[in-house]
Amino acid sequence: MTPRPLTLEGVLARRVAVWGMGAEGVAFVTLAARHGVEPVLIDDAPDDGARRVAGALGDGWSVRAPGDVDWSTVDVVVRAPGVSRYRTELVAAEASGAQVTTAMAVWLEDHAEAPVLAVTGTKGKSTTAALAAAILEAEGRRVELIGNIGVPVLETYARPRPDVYVVEISSYQAADVTRTPGVVVLTSLAPDHLDWHGGVEAYYRDKLRLIDAGPPGHLAVSAGNEEALARTADHPERLLFGPDGRVRVGADGWLAVDGRRLVDTGRLRVPGRHNVWNLCGAVAGILLLTGTAPSAAAVGTAVDGFTGLASRCQVLGTRHGVTFVDDALASNPFASATSIESFAGRPLTVIVGGADRGVDPGPLHGALAAHAPAVAVVVLPPEPRRLGTALAGVASVVRHAADLRDAVAAAREVTPPGGVILFSPGAPTPEGGGGYRVRSREFAAAAGFDRD
Repeated sequence: MTPRPLTLEGVLARRVAVWGMGAEGVAFVTLAARHGVEPVLIDDAPDDGARRVAGALGDGWSVRAPGDVDWSTVDVVVRAPGVSRYRTELVAAEASGAQVTTAMAVWLEDHAEAPVLAVTGTKGKSTTAALAAAILEAEGRRVELIGNIGVPVLETYARPRPDVYVVEISSYQAADVTRTPGVVVLTSLAPDHLDWHGGVEAYYRDKLRLIDAGPPGHLAVSAGNEEALARTADHPERLLFGPDGRVRVGADGWLAVDGRRLVDTGRLRVPGRHNVWNLCGAVAGILLLTGTAPSAAAVGTAVDGFTGLASRCQVLGTRHGVTFVDDALASNPFASATSIESFAGRPLTVIVGGADRGVDPGPLHGALAAHAPAVAVVVLPPEPRRLGTALAGVASVVRHAADLRDAVAAAREVTPPGGVILFSPGAPTPEGGGGYRVRSREFAAAAGFDRD
């Protein structure tokens, strides 16, 4: 059944439940309370959820476990991104007549006529969105950079509308959208989050719902990603960027639009061909949004001011001749493989490992095999032996570590001066590990760098 479009007014006029008391869920509860509505609050850890709500709105709010909800008393369930669309409780809610939606789906309906540049993809969406926002700001536009990058879209309801919204959208957020934004940039597609989506085809379907919900808008797609090219081949308004298309990087390293050079990509201070293509995606999105390419001055200003985003192939610095790079957000083999390619020709030690979500390690194996000189690997729990065995044939050295501090110590031992130690796990953070931000801080601390 095709979900009905729901605006914020439409949701709040119904009996609404909010599942997930993280940043987005609490933002929705706050907005509902401002309109005089008290939703049913749900969280898998009710006590923790109640504390988060109390921190934002004060005491007096009750939070239920999902198993304690009578779904027949609910018309709409607004789920947080971390709550899988395929949870049995949501199936039960729909069977009782409730519609499942997200804050992102509601926001897109409410902003159907607003200038929205949406960015999605398996890897590169945060960097692309940040660069697009920086270029637009350098051109003098008022920009809101929101969504999966860390600012809940719901916070914008209380603020004046800017000239442009730049919105990063994850597969979790895209799964329930009912409207395609006017401009979408698709940076890449590769298997990820298979446990949440239930398989690779469901992941691609949910990710591409942002494009397929309709009506068709303008679409920019990376020409460097075969999966993205294949799955958008029939789109009537597709523009390519990166190694080919209207927005491309030539052999001289210059980014050009329709042959007009804008910036020497050698000025970009974040490593890797993929980040050059992310810059192309940002320019392509702006071209589609405004109808004209941004100025060379604006692109240059944005490039010169961009030092990278935390945990995304970010160079922390050098200690004793060894460069430390934090890529903690690389939660799948495709993402790690892309980062490994960024350091071709340099001695490299990669720290990998995490939860096993059933994703094929082939891209990681291939990137290690292709790298010269041969790569040393340090493997983290919880399943270091299995992953270590899979990579042993392509790594010069395989070490096993108890934790990140131990892994950094082991990496120091095998990395020569001039080399790189790259923390790029290629897998999600294990249960109880605190998420990628925690591992990012642990890696930085072990390497001797402060990160607040």
